[in-house]
Amino acid sequence: MTGSMDFDNAQIARLDKAASRSEYPERDRAVLHGALYWGFTATELSQLQVQTVLDRDGNWQRKFKLPASYAFNGESRSAWLLDADFMQVLDDWLAVRLASEWGVGKQADRHRGLDGKSPLFLNNRGEPFAMTPRASGSDELVPSGMNRLLRELLDAAGLSDYSPLAFRDTWIVRLWDQGLSRQDLMKLSGIRRSETINRKIRDRIPAVEDVFSAFSRQWQQDHAARR
Repeated sequence: MTGSMDFDNAQIARLDKAASRSEYPERDRAVLHGALYWGFTATELSQLQVQTVLDRDGNWQRKFKLPASYAFNGESRSAWLLDADFMQVLDDWLAVRLASEWGVGKQADRHRGLDGKSPLFLNNRGEPFAMTPRASGSDELVPSGMNRLLRELLDAAGLSDYSPLAFRDTWIVRLWDQGLSRQDLMKLSGIRRSETINRKIRDRIPAVEDVFSAFSRQWQQDHAARR
């Protein structure tokens, strides 16, 4: 398939509604925001640690580094947390974790009482999301647990035709619309090939003929104004 399958605002609202009605709404809304705001892969969402985004004093890190150990393509990269609404969604999720005593640390005065090395997002049993071998005997692990959750959200929102990759595609397309270059997108996403970025933003790139037609119309208007 060419191009991307990204969500529009109405579809994102449906996803948020589906997450809010799930068995674990605080967790699912936090995961949804993470997928769309950070553009993290399912593996990154599964393995992102509390201490990566929350400092010892319990404050959200406005800028942090995604470790190379689980970052896409094994390359550490920067991410930001600047949105107050997203912070509140994460606060709500951490409150549920603490109330359930999921991933509690030994020192109550650090990371809001959570184990800094525990994953930020936990499954319905308060455990890390499953990472399973891609094939029998393979050392390559796939984020089966997180993919299952994302698919459940898609199904509940009536978006079964989309795959979990659509969350990351949406993030890339929206950053492109904000004016980032292909090089910026590669740096922020960890994607190494510009062709991959091109496939995702193809529908946003105007045809050369259309651009030149618009240029010609503007040229004519400017020329007439100079007479």
